[in-house]
Amino acid sequence: MSDLLNKEIITNVRKDNCFDFLRYLFALSLIIAHFCTLTGQEPFWFITGSMRVKAFFTITGFLVTYSFLRRNCEIKSYAIKRFVRIVPAYICCIIFCILMGLFVTKLSVTDFLSSAQTIKYTICNLFMLNWLEPELPSTFQDNLRPQMNGSLWSMKQEVIFYLLVPFMIWILRKSEKRVVSVVPVAIGVIIYNFIPVQLQYFLYFFSGMLLLLFMDEFCKHTKIILLISFISELILYTTDIPYLTSFCQTIEPLTFSSIIVGIAYNCTFLNFFRKYDNVTYGLYLYHFPIIQLLILYGLAEYNITLCLIVTILITAVLACISWFAIEKPLITRYKYKGR
Repeated sequence: MSDLLNKEIITNVRKDNCFDFLRYLFALSLIIAHFCTLTGQEPFWFITGSMRVKAFFTITGFLVTYSFLRRNCEIKSYAIKRFVRIVPAYICCIIFCILMGLFVTKLSVTDFLSSAQTIKYTICNLFMLNWLEPELPSTFQDNLRPQMNGSLWSMKQEVIFYLLVPFMIWILRKSEKRVVSVVPVAIGVIIYNFIPVQLQYFLYFFSGMLLLLFMDEFCKHTKIILLISFISELILYTTDIPYLTSFCQTIEPLTFSSIIVGIAYNCTFLNFFRKYDNVTYGLYLYHFPIIQLLILYGLAEYNITLCLIVTILITAVLACISWFAIEKPLITRYKYKGR
């Protein structure tokens, strides 16, 4: 166990929590957010796509850092575990998207497979560079948005986060002071309004890591931290007071992340998902192309509510197949070998 985790932190982290419930809630929120975007509907869900991304990165920073630390910072074991957890299922999703493209394209099989766009899509997406080529030829170009699987843009962020964890922990262990973890968050807060949106998401990851490393202090002062965080978020989204609103905006990664972790450990009655397998990664991977397919075949135009229900059901089935056929066997094998 890493020296960055004292006994009090470990005890607090292992307490009953509802992180699994939050993962499902935000996975559902992502499906609904993308459904509204792709069908041109007014957003009706109380959690936006942006909130979901911020929550995901907070939870990632918190839990993945803890996983790395409690395994004594063994980089090889950490790298293998992260690879097994995300890459095989991700590659299967890319293959699924290409097969779907082959099914719906207006091109012949030969023209589709030999298309420079198909080749570029395959290479770019296998290397998690979705933004370089998000479309397949003659597939969803008649839809409101032509992307095959636009949600995969965040995969590169996730991989970068995974790479940052050992680096950040190495710095912290060299300094022998966990307080150094405050530095990237502090710098980010100062320059928050001057960096691109995608880079701002790193602050939520670092905030999750920071909350883990100060979990002992967070638990001692949870009520006051959550009170300040809720007030700050309320000011940010309901008022426009010069300087005050701007200040609340710059500290928002910290206040938002504090609320997420606070909910996880103070709403333990929501932990009923904990005893089940977690298929949220599959929900993330497959929902976008399913929505696009149903739009292409007119279900959204026929009945928008039915389209949403069918989207969730098909995505859930694919997520379960991904979990039981790909993800779980590999994770089990990885554990069995003791890596």
